[in-house]
Amino acid sequence: MKLGQYVEKNSWFHRLDGRSKIIFLISLTLMSFILDNIMINLLILLIIVFLSFSAKIGKKFLKSLGKFAGLIVFAGFVWILFYRESLFQANKCGVELFRIGPIIVDSTGLYYGVKMPLRIIIMISIPSLFFMTTTIREFIISLSKMGIPYIVSFTFGLAAQLIFSLSNEYEKIKNAQIARGLEVDSGNLFKRIRNHIPILIPFTVRSIELADEINLAISLKNFNPSIRNRKFYRDKKMSFIDYLLISLSFLILLLSIIVRLGVFHELPKIYF
Repeated sequence: MKLGQYVEKNSWFHRLDGRSKIIFLISLTLMSFILDNIMINLLILLIIVFLSFSAKIGKKFLKSLGKFAGLIVFAGFVWILFYRESLFQANKCGVELFRIGPIIVDSTGLYYGVKMPLRIIIMISIPSLFFMTTTIREFIISLSKMGIPYIVSFTFGLAAQLIFSLSNEYEKIKNAQIARGLEVDSGNLFKRIRNHIPILIPFTVRSIELADEINLAISLKNFNPSIRNRKFYRDKKMSFIDYLLISLSFLILLLSIIVRLGVFHELPKIYF
């Protein structure tokens, strides 16, 4: 299962209009930045997981996110150990917990070592949930209906589709090379990097071929992005649930801003 690959299911979340899903998921993303709090980020992550299970893709969703487990753990350790040396260092460091040689681990570093990986998971899981429940065609139509020029909407959709296609091609090439006896995950770090060269070379060639095929297909269909008042086949209409979800999204943003401004001195500062 590839990250972000569309999964066809008959669920209420799949049936939602793409505009309501975009606005709602963006509101959750903004909420995670406005309310700079570990518990809020954890709540948002739980909401995303709940939505994935309600959309009947929970197991596939968690399995696709599991591929980033190593990256998330590594990011957490980097924040904990090297927080004081980063550009995100606070004016006042936290209480020192222990030392590892010249490296000092304090309470502030531990706090960010948990919070920042949570934010990374949210930033990965939200677009993944969207594209696993929304087709590229619906994504392009939704952006166009939100007032974005069609050429821009089409470019975003084409870029997303190209990413998914290249991901599939990479997996095919990697599995083919492993079947031929290539040991990708054996040896030290430098050997593993060297072992990926037989994968990267055909992958680069295939990427160029795929881009050329897309360009040829667009040219043969005489694609004209400047057409105005464009009509779409099997156009989806907004339902009551869509309007309710959009209203909830704006309410979430409004409450987040109010809480942030009302108790600004009580919440930790945000560092980006």
